[in-house]
Amino acid sequence: MITITRKDLIALGYGPSFSRDIIRQAKCLMVQKGYGFYNTKKLGRVPVEAVEEILGITLNQEDLLKSCGSSEAALIKERKNND
Repeated sequence: MITITRKDLIALGYGPSFSRDIIRQAKCLMVQKGYGFYNTKKLGRVPVEAVEEILGITLNQEDLLKSCGSSEAALIKERKNND
């Protein structure tokens, strides 16, 4: 599962306040889907799919590679090759 943080969203060009709101909404969405562990203030990392569902767009894989760390970049490359 590929995840994203508020800092990653800021690196993609979203504002700090809007990024925080996106993460908050994604956490609520994940709680509604039955993942209760997202119901905490300390967790700031959510699945990319949840963010894409909220925004209504597919995030560009190359942009995600630029904003994420090297371990997540490997996961994104693997996901891209499997598609």
